[in-house]
Amino acid sequence: MDCCRWANSVRFLPFEQLYFGHTVTYNTPMNEPSQTPLPDPTPVMLKPPSPENLWGELAVAMSYLTRFNLRLKEDPKPHIFCKSMTWFPLVGVLVGVLGAGVDWIFSRIGMQALICATFTVVAMLWATRALHEEEFASLVNSYGRSVGQDEKVGWLREERSVRYGTLGVVLIIIMKIGAISSFGDGDETFIFQILIASGAWSRAMMVAAAWWLRPLQGDPVADNFQHPPVLRVMVALGIGAVLVYCTMDDYTTMVLSTGTFAGLIVALIGQNHLRGYNGALLGTLQEIVELAMFGGVLAVQ
Repeated sequence: MDCCRWANSVRFLPFEQLYFGHTVTYNTPMNEPSQTPLPDPTPVMLKPPSPENLWGELAVAMSYLTRFNLRLKEDPKPHIFCKSMTWFPLVGVLVGVLGAGVDWIFSRIGMQALICATFTVVAMLWATRALHEEEFASLVNSYGRSVGQDEKVGWLREERSVRYGTLGVVLIIIMKIGAISSFGDGDETFIFQILIASGAWSRAMMVAAAWWLRPLQGDPVADNFQHPPVLRVMVALGIGAVLVYCTMDDYTTMVLSTGTFAGLIVALIGQNHLRGYNGALLGTLQEIVELAMFGGVLAVQ
């Protein structure tokens, strides 16, 4: 009975409505309502890079992906390397524009589509120093050695003179030339669009793979670039997606899904076999994503 009388004598007042920056009234049965201000939420500050850091990031991205070097006053700091991956899609656009420009010049001369495509691929190989093709060959060679334990061939026990990587690079180049020459029967406008889209998205997928996978120690690419920040990865993917959308129109969904799926397959190879990423894996991913985007467009044209 005493407990019941005590409970009936207590007045419980309702909570005031809560808003950020307002006060909260706590009502207790033993004292007067007290007001305690809520702490202000911590704001998320997004600081753009300074002009010096931005130039350094662009210089690192350009120097790594192409043969064109931008001058720096001093050696870039370690954090510049990982952040420079943000601009990989833009460098891919420059490579695609160069290749498309060569195709346009030779088409104006009156060359056949196959010859124009050949010089287009050669121009892009020159601009990138055949970097990704070399890295693709390195990965293919490593897998070739694991498949064929013995370097001797057949019962004659002859030495192998042509590596698996060389054959892989030849196949990649032939497929690129054949695909570019087949786009719209040599339509220069469409070639311009697909080269920009594939160059941007294939390099954006490199950034995503570097963020997802563990950098392998002892590899110069992995040691320098490490893990790019999540926000920078999102910016790189956003740049790549916007460029694909602006150039491919009705093909956007198909191109993005095809390239992403191909990049995921290569990244899973790195996750399961290499236990991380290195330069060879990133170069292979760029080549495979680009070819997958070419193949996807040709399949629906």
